[in-house]
Amino acid sequence: MAQDKDVKLAMMIAAGKALELKTKKPYADTEEILKIVMKDVKAHGNAKIGAIAAATRAIKYKEQSPGAKDKEIMQRVMNESAEIVDLIGQR
Repeated sequence: MAQDKDVKLAMMIAAGKALELKTKKPYADTEEILKIVMKDVKAHGNAKIGAIAAATRAIKYKEQSPGAKDKEIMQRVMNESAEIVDLIGQR
């Protein structure tokens, strides 16, 4: 259970950082943003996988809805966090 909290925390940090970078560098591609996010987010194992998944989703949602507020996108990603954690646990 504590591991799930670590994964969700890494996910939240990574998604927030990805949105921040996407705002600063709107033309940066997902790969470029993920490289920076993963360098900044010190996550390992399942937490790292969750962080990558959350950051990727945050970028995707931002690209799909450029007018959406970052807070709304963060909420959407975190609403899906249980699903992501479950998928990671099945690997």
